[in-house]
Amino acid sequence: MKTTLIRLIVAFAVLTASQNVALAETPVAKVGNRVITLEELQKSLNSTPYGMPKTNTIDPGSLDVMNKMLGELINAELLYDEAQSEKIRKTDEFRLEVAQHKKDLLSSLYREKVLEENVTDDPAIAEKYAKEKSVSMESAKALLRVEKRKRAVADESLRLFSRYSVHFSPLAARQPSTLKDRDMLVHATTFKIRFRDVKPLVQDMGSKKGLLDLLAQCVEVELFAARALETGMVKEKKYQTEMATFEKNLAVTLHRGNLEKKFKPTPNDIDAWIKKNEYLRFKPQKAEVLMIVVKTEAEASKLREEALKGGNFYEMAVNNSIAPNAQMNAGRVGPVTIGERPYNSVDNALLKLKPGEITPPLKGDKGYGIFKLLDISPREIQGGAEVRAQAEAQGRLKPAATVAYYFIGTLH
Repeated sequence: MKTTLIRLIVAFAVLTASQNVALAETPVAKVGNRVITLEELQKSLNSTPYGMPKTNTIDPGSLDVMNKMLGELINAELLYDEAQSEKIRKTDEFRLEVAQHKKDLLSSLYREKVLEENVTDDPAIAEKYAKEKSVSMESAKALLRVEKRKRAVADESLRLFSRYSVHFSPLAARQPSTLKDRDMLVHATTFKIRFRDVKPLVQDMGSKKGLLDLLAQCVEVELFAARALETGMVKEKKYQTEMATFEKNLAVTLHRGNLEKKFKPTPNDIDAWIKKNEYLRFKPQKAEVLMIVVKTEAEASKLREEALKGGNFYEMAVNNSIAPNAQMNAGRVGPVTIGERPYNSVDNALLKLKPGEITPPLKGDKGYGIFKLLDISPREIQGGAEVRAQAEAQGRLKPAATVAYYFIGTLH
């Protein structure tokens, strides 16, 4: 990684539940001049910010998960620094996406302004509406609000339609399949819409009504964005903050995509990965298992011998296992899935068994365990295309920077 790594400083704050420190003021890491706060970290836990790899739903209370998310945020900062040096912001792709987002954001902000100024609740009208429609006051208010919102947006669109002299071309009523990219569909004093601008959205439409409806939506966005520019909304803090965040995250996303293409595994890489990871060749299997965990290998061996001689495995788990909830579930585990990840020692041991058989003692983090296989789904060969797709996804070199950092404190 480039010199950014040299400038990387990471520091965890020591926090306790009794501390009354504002989250926004609690730094947990620093990359160059960029400070990552605990508040930002916690907000990221249940979302996937634009520009970051997609993740599954996670437990915000897990320290390991917080550490992982912090690593992703740090990687995003490093990638942004690289994106800057690669001049991602000067590419056509970046400029086009920024221009479209700017238009969408301005339109959205102006719509919010219109609704704030025109949509209010009138208790008298709501009460009358509730009696006429035989609904509750809350329902009446909600229904009236929806109607007012539609009317306010439609009225403002009509006003701006005249203000900016919008005209639909006769071509807008034709079948999309008969149009050419350069064909002008709508023109106004501040914008134009050619067929190429909406072509990606109408590929599968085919109907005149579909194209006209789409153009009406596009025109509304253009009108609201134009009016937002005219009224100076680009100077508002909310707009500037959201655009700055979008541009930064877009740069990270585009740079990440470029790196993924650069490090895409070759067919030989994929073959080697499949050979190294046998589990890919088979569909995942479901297994019903009993487990006993004890502190020493000698204890595990003794219990295994007892079980092989006919001892009741359930009772032995209740009386001897140190595994959590062993007394409640009598040693039952699962169903467990084998084959969604590389085989571990337990997976390999279970795959050698027939239902009713017991594994030898296996060393784990908490001690030694023995496992009795109750049942397992049949092993089925996975299709070649699925195997290669999975191998390509797993064998791809991670495009994000990998950084090492030390814990100075503890997050609670």
